[in-house]
Amino acid sequence: MDSRAQSFVIGGADGPTAIFLAGSFGENFKAGVIIFVVCVLFLAAFLALWKPGVRTKYRFIRLSIANLLIHLMDGLVTFVNTPDLAMEGNVLVRRLGLGWGALFTANLIFFLLIVLSAWYFNRYEHVPIPARSIFDYYMKLFYGEHYKPSWFWYKISKNYRSKGAMMGYSLYWGLTAGAPVFVIGWLLHMLDAVPAWWHNQWIAVILGISVAFLCMYRWVREGYRCGQEKPSK
Repeated sequence: MDSRAQSFVIGGADGPTAIFLAGSFGENFKAGVIIFVVCVLFLAAFLALWKPGVRTKYRFIRLSIANLLIHLMDGLVTFVNTPDLAMEGNVLVRRLGLGWGALFTANLIFFLLIVLSAWYFNRYEHVPIPARSIFDYYMKLFYGEHYKPSWFWYKISKNYRSKGAMMGYSLYWGLTAGAPVFVIGWLLHMLDAVPAWWHNQWIAVILGISVAFLCMYRWVREGYRCGQEKPSK
């Protein structure tokens, strides 16, 4: 974004009334936004990653606030870079031609899904099951003591509570890991430093899926360790 005065039309696709924003976004403004957003992202990372494997007090609230901060920063840098959404890559805007209302609603639903995932796995306590390995623990937890060994989900487990907690854990961390990619992409755009290989959607998807599967393994590993701990005398 250059430092010349610019005029933007916002929300034209949402209604007959257009909101005109005229302003001058200079270098000082851009620098201030970048510094502010980076600081908030570090705060979000601290809230999310502080004792991530420990069920501390207010953990659910802390994790929810961390993700909310990321979403707010995404909205801020999107507005600063493209208030008319001309450069927005979201399919609702790019393909369907919808405006800020649809974008806000979609992000709100997305955020509530993440909060629900965090709420569910924060209420769960691992079931201590004696097991020979992490794989053995996983199979016994979901398919019972006399399971048929398989590395694939060959049938649906009826242990919905444990399955929901594991999926919620992986979903929260996967989506939270992918969300800052879009913020970083806008920051790089503001710095005129976007690498040729950078693609927000692909990076976010690959990172999110990788983190999600890693967290599924970590969740099962923690349950396995609970079963291996000897009760205190």
